[in-house]
Amino acid sequence: MQRVISNGEFSLLCFLAYPLENKDVLRVVCDYMNLLFLLDEQFDIMAPREAQQLAAALQDAVCNPDKARPAHENVLGEALRQVWKSMSKVASVAARGRLIQSLESCITALVQQAKDRALDYIRNIDEYLPVRRETIGANPALIILEFQLNLPERFFEDPVIQRLNNACVDLIVLSNDLYSYNVEQARGDEGHNIVTILMQHEHLTLSEAVAWIGNHASKCVRNFLNDLSHVPYFGEEYQADVDRYLDGLGNWVRGHDCWNFESGRYFGVQGLEIQQSRKVVLLPQQRNQTGDLETSA
Repeated sequence: MQRVISNGEFSLLCFLAYPLENKDVLRVVCDYMNLLFLLDEQFDIMAPREAQQLAAALQDAVCNPDKARPAHENVLGEALRQVWKSMSKVASVAARGRLIQSLESCITALVQQAKDRALDYIRNIDEYLPVRRETIGANPALIILEFQLNLPERFFEDPVIQRLNNACVDLIVLSNDLYSYNVEQARGDEGHNIVTILMQHEHLTLSEAVAWIGNHASKCVRNFLNDLSHVPYFGEEYQADVDRYLDGLGNWVRGHDCWNFESGRYFGVQGLEIQQSRKVVLLPQQRNQTGDLETSA
């Protein structure tokens, strides 16, 4: 796990994604982001029953942060409980409520991913995207943008704002799947990835799948920019916070893209070079002593 944290440089992602937050928020968010990635790594190697048990512990930890965790429970339950208590000191009540719901959706989807993996089931594109939009963990991350803002409930219910959020989540999904595909295919764990899905269900070559992702991402960007020019007016008292939130959405996508190359998570020490050349050499598939593909993180 220490290798995952060191190579991932998740605190770097926080500083790139939340440049306007104060030090109190950033300190808590760094803990939170490191924990989210550890949870993702843990769910990636769990059988469905283990994943369901961990999910129950995590959901209970958030809903009952003052309750002592059982001694036999996965330590990540206690970790989330502590992080949640710290987050409660810097987030508004409304933001905490939305975050609880978003975390539950993310955790439920991670359990579904474990079930799919156990069955060796690869979803088609229409089945995949609704699940991937949750397993990526982007929605809980975007809610952090509103921690210290004063925004009315009607802002989050507005269809234009919802489309802007959705476009950002899709862009994060597309870029993450594209950048992570190489290491995932090398360890035989590429089933939950849009590149694999396009190749298997749409019968595309690897190059064609990459081109499809690029075209779809461009469409998401166009939709985002179009909706950004049609954001309703929510009142003078909210305008500054509306502007900051919307800037935060676009910056999160850009910050995430930069982090993929500046950290060592997917490209090792070659990230900045690959960012310039846009060329990636496929890694050889890793096999264990029995000849099976390695699937551990």
